[in-house]
Amino acid sequence: MRKKLHWALCGTLPLLVSTACAGEDSGKERETLSASQVCDSTLTPRSAKALERLAATERFTELVGTNKLGEPYTFSLKRAAKRLHNDVAERNKCSIYKADDDSGIPLMMIDFTPERDHPDPAEQSGEGARLLFPMGAYADADDENGTYLNFSCPTSGPDGTSPYVAARMWSSSSSRGQDRMAVLNDVSRALAKQLGCADKAALPAQVPEPSTS
Repeated sequence: MRKKLHWALCGTLPLLVSTACAGEDSGKERETLSASQVCDSTLTPRSAKALERLAATERFTELVGTNKLGEPYTFSLKRAAKRLHNDVAERNKCSIYKADDDSGIPLMMIDFTPERDHPDPAEQSGEGARLLFPMGAYADADDENGTYLNFSCPTSGPDGTSPYVAARMWSSSSSRGQDRMAVLNDVSRALAKQLGCADKAALPAQVPEPSTS
């Protein structure tokens, strides 16, 4: 499962860079946002501070332009819920950039997918250093760029019914796993509410202390 997660995160990066370039070519100027405004204003003060620590800045932007469906790249809970079962190019992802960074590479990207299962913490030992968080169905942050959160949330799409939703975060640099999880958890909590599964999701208002694998 960890290898699958690793390849899912790495495999998304070239597409993300491609869409970032497409957004820049749209001619639209990116609006400067505060940490509390990114990802459809889903971050609480606690996770907004976590994002500021990760980025060492208080100024951010998101991807502009439209995808092949003619929908804005800018993240919204409504679009993320609507396109959850679509392929990676059509899903609505939250791509956050430092406002003063012209590299075209996001600071972090959050993507949601429907899942039929979740990793078993007992089966993940010995597959690399990471933090395990007692929340949702499964949650971990590795010591490099990846953060993963799986929570109970039945959804239906063309591929059938899936009992879980997975939230994956890729970060452009190694950073504190607990801060990354704080950001991912708040966006996930908001999406769970949008999908009508907040109670089932079992995502806490504050990220608990992790254990190490």
